[in-house]
Amino acid sequence: MHPILLHIHGFTLHSYGLLLAVAFLLGIQIFVWRGTRRGLPEEKLHTLSLVILVLAILGGRGLFVLTHWSEYARDPLGALRIWEGGLILYGGYILAIAGSILYLRRAGLPVWRVGDAAAPSMALGIGLGRIGCFLNGCCFGLPTSLPWGVTFPPGSYSSYTFPGEPLHPSQLYLAGAGVGLFAVLLLLDRKPRFDGWIFWSYVALDSIARFLIDFTRYYDQTSFIGKVGALSFNVNQILSGLLLVTAVVMLSTLSRRAAAVPAATPGTPAPTEEPAAPGPPPPEPSAGPPAPGPLHPST
Repeated sequence: MHPILLHIHGFTLHSYGLLLAVAFLLGIQIFVWRGTRRGLPEEKLHTLSLVILVLAILGGRGLFVLTHWSEYARDPLGALRIWEGGLILYGGYILAIAGSILYLRRAGLPVWRVGDAAAPSMALGIGLGRIGCFLNGCCFGLPTSLPWGVTFPPGSYSSYTFPGEPLHPSQLYLAGAGVGLFAVLLLLDRKPRFDGWIFWSYVALDSIARFLIDFTRYYDQTSFIGKVGALSFNVNQILSGLLLVTAVVMLSTLSRRAAAVPAATPGTPAPTEEPAAPGPPPPEPSAGPPAPGPLHPST
């Protein structure tokens, strides 16, 4: 709709690049704020934010270029122009999560506590990024007769596939889902249950939303890998299903662990106990049955 917001003296401000930058900057600020409230070191959170930023862009752009190589074979440098659009969410998603876990292990930080701090930022960031997709005209939907169908102008991406037809604003559906998930996760975080509860709840809810919304979105035929009745399923929906199953398994596993080992309130560092000061030795017991010793909790 508005892929270029500003063009002055050779400087071009792309709507997609702007929304992507805003999503990352705002998401990082919220993530660091939530992380420090959970007792996590601010410096390492900033380093992790940089790791996530780089890996998310590399994974998302890399997977897009690989799956659209015919468009970049003649212009390989075009793969670097990310401000023009062209990221596959799950490419960045998976690479960023995998790289973050490796970093957190090396840094000695609790993985799922950090994940809980990051989850709302991930939802909000994806929501804002999808607004950029809408303004850029990419990631468009299928034709629809619904009153809120959107007709993109000539020259936009969809005009070559569905010229002049009203389409599902799938980008805005995904944006609404991201912002809505952000609010839901903040509500869930008011009563934390265990470390990992917010992160894996986000993965589960986001997977469901993405799976359903993708039925309204346009994909070329090479993206579909299965069909049940009249419904065709694309690669992203299969990945959404796998992530949903993984999230359910992880929520169940972490819940059982938390129930088996009582701990401090989730998201807060466990208190440490100072050793008792040494006192005088106990008096020798008098004749008779020995006095009962102190009780020790089982470990």
